[in-house]
Amino acid sequence: MFQPSSDSLALFVQCIQKVPDPRSSRGQSYIFPTLLAIVLLGLLANITTPTEIARWAKLNFKKLCTFLYFKKNKTPHGTTFSRALEKLSLADLQKAFAEFLHAILQDTLLVAAVDGKTAKQTKNEDGDPIHMLNVFAQTLKLHLASWSVDGDKTNEPGCLKKHLEELFTMFPCLKLLTGDAMFAQRPLLEAIQAYHRDYLVQVKDNQKKVLKHMKTVFADAPKQEPNDRKSSKKRGFVRLVVCG
Repeated sequence: MFQPSSDSLALFVQCIQKVPDPRSSRGQSYIFPTLLAIVLLGLLANITTPTEIARWAKLNFKKLCTFLYFKKNKTPHGTTFSRALEKLSLADLQKAFAEFLHAILQDTLLVAAVDGKTAKQTKNEDGDPIHMLNVFAQTLKLHLASWSVDGDKTNEPGCLKKHLEELFTMFPCLKLLTGDAMFAQRPLLEAIQAYHRDYLVQVKDNQKKVLKHMKTVFADAPKQEPNDRKSSKKRGFVRLVVCG
């Protein structure tokens, strides 16, 4: 398991510096990488509001000064965080975070679960809850990426298929995706195989008809395990698991 260190914190700030600053160049009392780093560290500590993050930063100011740059000898106000994050690009942030994870995880092979969730406390411009597709590396307890399903004007499998190239580019060590039966669609699975990745398909045994057809389809399928690297370089594999 990865353990934070002064070197890893410095690398974290280095990656954060690559996120474009969406603010106006006028009246900036704090550089954007410092603001963003404090927010992300606060979120890791389960602190979720700008006011609470500002209070947390004030209490930990001396430690933060060891690896973050402050123009002034004080921490930002909660409003400063809110205004700085208002126009932040999710894609730019995910790219920088992925670069950091890739650097500290190095050649660690990742397994990620895909699942869609509706954020009832966060709404879009029309006042409707935001439906997000999330990718989690559960063993490492890491959130890898998220995309708006409604923004892509599709469903969860379609959203994942649309962002496969982006996902595998950000995380080249990601080798296996898992998900429920919703994602067991031929176009999506063929797309995953085209990237030479594996996918774990789950089917409940109470779906008798579906299970019968899938057993017939996979009767002559290759029996190689997903971690068979010599075979997986040629093509991806789909594993069928029956869940009670």
